[in-house]
Amino acid sequence: MTYFEKTGFYLSIFIILVLLCLIVFSKNGVLDYRTLKEKETIIIDQTRMVDLSNQKLENEIKSLKTDMGYIKHVARHEHDMAQEDELIFKDKSGNKGNTP
Repeated sequence: MTYFEKTGFYLSIFIILVLLCLIVFSKNGVLDYRTLKEKETIIIDQTRMVDLSNQKLENEIKSLKTDMGYIKHVARHEHDMAQEDELIFKDKSGNKGNTP
């Protein structure tokens, strides 16, 4: 190999290495692509969780609008209401469920 051939060979190797470094480490390179993909999966998981909670809320709203049994259940348990023939006993001592 002549001097010019060696120089051209080493120069082409250097240029290839520089291009590879640019592909991997640049602003829109492979490393940024991986971090963006990770963020995308996190955001997709969050949107799935929000969609599930929205679906639960929509089902609850639908039940509250149409299902009289569910309305009675919510009134009894969340608002401490009772039917006419029911008695409610409350513990005033502060020992809720604790046995001495």
